[in-house]
Amino acid sequence: MPNDFTGRTLKIVEPGEIPLANFKVKGGLWTGAAASAVFTLVDAAGRTYDITFPSDGFVVTIPEWGWISGPAAITAMPSGEMALYLGTK
Repeated sequence: MPNDFTGRTLKIVEPGEIPLANFKVKGGLWTGAAASAVFTLVDAAGRTYDITFPSDGFVVTIPEWGWISGPAAITAMPSGEMALYLGTK
């Protein structure tokens, strides 16, 4: 299943570009990843968001990140599925 950026929930399963202009991340969930896997997102302003999957975890809850300058790049996504929930304001 490829990445899906068409709805209010971004579904990410592999590295690549998020082809959206500025967007607001209200939170999210990362499931099914291997222990110590690292997810990295870098926005157009150069801000980096890194998350490491814990060795004893089944789900990682993503906090609100606020506005992301797009387009953004997912530079690391080794396993699992990331769901980022978009805000409207």
